[in-house]
Amino acid sequence: MKSLKGNPDFLIIGGGIFGCAIAWNLARRSSGSVLLLERQELATATTPRAAGIIRNLNTKPGQTALKTQTKDAIGLLSEELEESLHWHQVGGLLVAESEANILHLEDLERHAIKHGENFRWVERPEAEDLVPWLDASKANKFALLQDDGFIDPYLLATFYAKAAKKNGAVLKTEIEVTALQKSGNRITGVQTPEGEISAGCIIDAAGPWAGLIALETGWHLPMAPIRSHYWITSKAPEFNKTQPYVILPDANAYARTEVGGLLFGLRDRICLSHDPRELPYDFTELQFSEDPEGWNVLEEQGSELARFFPGLETTQMAHHIAGPSTYTPDGQFVLGQVPEIEGFLVATGCCGSGIGASGGVGSAIAELAIEGQSRFDLESFRTDRFGRIDSLSSEWMLRCANARSRKG
Repeated sequence: MKSLKGNPDFLIIGGGIFGCAIAWNLARRSSGSVLLLERQELATATTPRAAGIIRNLNTKPGQTALKTQTKDAIGLLSEELEESLHWHQVGGLLVAESEANILHLEDLERHAIKHGENFRWVERPEAEDLVPWLDASKANKFALLQDDGFIDPYLLATFYAKAAKKNGAVLKTEIEVTALQKSGNRITGVQTPEGEISAGCIIDAAGPWAGLIALETGWHLPMAPIRSHYWITSKAPEFNKTQPYVILPDANAYARTEVGGLLFGLRDRICLSHDPRELPYDFTELQFSEDPEGWNVLEEQGSELARFFPGLETTQMAHHIAGPSTYTPDGQFVLGQVPEIEGFLVATGCCGSGIGASGGVGSAIAELAIEGQSRFDLESFRTDRFGRIDSLSSEWMLRCANARSRKG
């Protein structure tokens, strides 16, 4: 068991799922000391507001490898902690109606073959048998990703944290990083209300606030906090059966079961962005000036979902969960170094799939911190891929919001 003496070799800012996953990977792979600082409690900001879908296949460069690593991490965590993570490996059903979405499924099949992932076409009767609430009469193609599923995002984050501690990492809560220390072009440590802490490598995993921290390096990260939200229905018999999650791109929707109800998300036609400087620490206090309960979105977009889920119009809503998720214009993460700055790494820009990629992100960033390079292809996630931008401008935030509206 490693103990923290003096200043750490690795210091992580942020105790969400990325920060906890990085801490675990660093602690088990390196002999160096690991310290994580979280200004609130672990995994209490954006992480518990995620839908928790674990979907491996993605045709965007670099994504599949990161997400495949998360399934491996789930198995390792369960073995290491000798405790079940309650990973619901129920599969994922992708439903396509339009020609464009059918072509996307065909691309996904080729991608699956290339990466050795399971992909199976299913017929309409099987699709409706797998998912009792689904009316598949409007759709033309169905694909089943048998290795996919969903997980409780808070539980997964706490498992990363427990395993990190077991391997010697120190995770401290209620300590805020107020500034970065800099010497020349190198970040050397952080300032906190309890004093300065120097470290060999600083890792910025502060979620929607990550960009504000990175600004002290002189660089704007290419992302913005955008509202993500979903609803959970009241309990009903058709949601009790074990069933795959469902992606409905022609309805701009996804759904999965949740303790006897149906959890479903809809993409806003016009997504709401947030200035990260104005985000409250506690998201229970976060008030949306427009459509605070999401009813406008449900009314506007619900009719599209109802074509596939006729029971929507008579099903009672039990919960509406909302919070900011960091989005980029190209739907890719923001991972790695900031140009011309040493001793500083970034892990943010989850684009609504941070839970599913957490294992890969934790592994990749740990490799960069320890070895200076990673076996993962991180080129598409570069922090400077859009050049110099103003991430706090209304134009940039609108660009990121529009990317979420178009998300596939």
